[in-house]
Amino acid sequence: MRLRKLKSSRKQTGGTRNKTQRPRTRNAGIKPTEQRKLAAIMFTDMVGYSALTQRDEKLALQILEEHRAIIRPLLTRHDGHEIKTIGDAFLVEFPSALAATTCAIEIQKTLFERAESHAGESDIRLRIGLHVGDIIYKEKDVFGDGVNIAARIEPLAEPGGICLSEDVARQIQNKIDYTLVRLGKGDLKNINLPVDIYRIIRPWEERRFSFIERIAFALDKRKTQRLVVSLLLAAVAIAVAVWETAPPSRGPLLANRVAVLPFVNINADARDDYFADGMTEELISSLAKIRDLNVIARTSVMKYKSGKLDITEIGNALRVGSILEGSVRTSGDEARISVNLVDVQSQKTILSREYTRPIKDVFAIQSDIAQSVTNALSVQLLSSEKELLERKGTDNADAYRAYLLGRFHLNKRTGDEVIKAIDLFTQSVKQDSLFALAHAGLAECYTLVGNAGYGSLPRDVAIANAKKFAARAIALDESQAEAHASLAYVKFRIDWDWPGAEREFQRALQLKPGYARAHEWYALYLSIMGRFDDATKEMMRAQELDPLSASVSTGIGRIYHFEYKLDEAVAQFKKTLELDPEYAEAYFGLGMTYSVAGRYNEAVSVYKKAIQLSGNRLVMLSMLGFAEGLGGHKEETRRIIRDLRDLSRKSHVSPYYFGILEMGLGRMDVAYQYFEQAYKERDGILIFLPADPIAEQSWNDPRFAELVKKMGLHLRPQRNHATRN
Repeated sequence: MRLRKLKSSRKQTGGTRNKTQRPRTRNAGIKPTEQRKLAAIMFTDMVGYSALTQRDEKLALQILEEHRAIIRPLLTRHDGHEIKTIGDAFLVEFPSALAATTCAIEIQKTLFERAESHAGESDIRLRIGLHVGDIIYKEKDVFGDGVNIAARIEPLAEPGGICLSEDVARQIQNKIDYTLVRLGKGDLKNINLPVDIYRIIRPWEERRFSFIERIAFALDKRKTQRLVVSLLLAAVAIAVAVWETAPPSRGPLLANRVAVLPFVNINADARDDYFADGMTEELISSLAKIRDLNVIARTSVMKYKSGKLDITEIGNALRVGSILEGSVRTSGDEARISVNLVDVQSQKTILSREYTRPIKDVFAIQSDIAQSVTNALSVQLLSSEKELLERKGTDNADAYRAYLLGRFHLNKRTGDEVIKAIDLFTQSVKQDSLFALAHAGLAECYTLVGNAGYGSLPRDVAIANAKKFAARAIALDESQAEAHASLAYVKFRIDWDWPGAEREFQRALQLKPGYARAHEWYALYLSIMGRFDDATKEMMRAQELDPLSASVSTGIGRIYHFEYKLDEAVAQFKKTLELDPEYAEAYFGLGMTYSVAGRYNEAVSVYKKAIQLSGNRLVMLSMLGFAEGLGGHKEETRRIIRDLRDLSRKSHVSPYYFGILEMGLGRMDVAYQYFEQAYKERDGILIFLPADPIAEQSWNDPRFAELVKKMGLHLRPQRNHATRN
């Protein structure tokens, strides 16, 4: 525990003995019913309870009863004596400062874990204040400075936090596994002497700078210095933003930043690679549920499959301090799995495990490996995280094999492979209808088919199946982050249920903080909402988890593009092409930014490259026609319109594509009609209309404003073209 040597706040002069130390003849005025004692005092208060009572008294009373039902058993467990409740507040006496502190920590940990599964107004958050001092019992009530100081310290705690006096801190130092931070002297109302205030750092809270907290605490006590506080916090916010979004290549390699390298298939038959790849992905998925680990996503680590780089080179490339490597051999229904956790800097093996078990026990093996890794890295698991790791998937070996094969094909991300994955996940569900992961796999597949055009299934069928299987997976196991993310994406792209989509994204990331794809999808959602700072933060987090992903790198460029940061967008798309010179989406994004910048010839060139690499995706063809029209080659635009009309006689072509092409010809009346048709079809690509500056020429037309309003979105103001970057 990091704790500076505590200074005694007691005066060293004489004549300060407590009254209880004087001869009994001097206490003749104290009534026999009074009892004075030294005790540790806890004062708690619920955050926002009064406001909730005004909004919904019935809900407030329900939460109050639940709050008391949670707290009282914990008080008893730590020898706490409940003196009284004051509305939503508890006043409690403990026999020692350590008992009061450990109880406070357990209370906040329990409520935090409850909040992980209870979103919204049903959250219960407390502030807790602790002090050790004299208390006086009188007529079944309690008085004294001990009570007053604890009550004054409690409001200094943040929601979910614990603040304590120096007297408590002195008695618990080196006795708890949590860090204490000294905030400074608190000017407590009606308390003559200043009291040094400390707070306990909980392992589940966001990191922050202790020196900033101390400065803010000191300044915030003085009303005359509020302006200084605001300026300081603004400067701090900028510094923290720079620090948090700095690429992981800066600074030392952190042990809790982990890469799970592709497991080696020891079987002679290469067709068994799917099992080794599946074990790799499932371990990444398990470790990604632990908030104190930064686990590199599958996309980045699979680049090292069959590679010849050593641990040091891989560690430096991915900026990880720990690498988990392993091998798999299967024989019939049995699997032999070996793993080693290696410290990158020392090259020492810090964990080694071997398992020979039936395949049906593979979930128990994954759980044991994940918990062993956290122990080896001294990462404290929350009980909710431990519960997630220990949940079993299926006992059916055939269902699990079919599931892993489904993941193997899904990860290839082509139309034909996604359809194969659907067939395999369906087989898995037939083998075990209660296997939630297989249902989540089907939801992800149908989401890709319905929203991104993978495969050849009818779009309405795909969307309906995506919703059905996501809902089924969540019903079977609410902890399936992948199912929540798929449902969020459908609500976002198809239903246009903006609040519902955000709730599902946030739930997915609560369950699996290291879920790179969910961070990426959520960033796209935030961009469409115009919340670019939040979008950038999410996309940077996705890149931290998946540093070699061309998709995430392109996503960063798209956010720059949406923000009119055109030079930055161009640079980012080119950086993506250094990662993957064949990545069609990067060329596509570059073409759109060139179009907005008026660089139409360059846009046409990169659009053609994107179309070639993507296998003639229609959205890219329509954007090519748009750039041709704006660049003065209107006959090329008309030719593309004719080609798409011919194609529409055989299969569905999005009316959005025709609308974009008509905008390229300057025929806004016709473009509007196509966009209105796209709205009636609930075409997911239409959501880009109010966000992407590619369509900004429509934004001053009231018909488009009305259309966007019907979608529940808002048009952005057109930029001043004189300020184009």
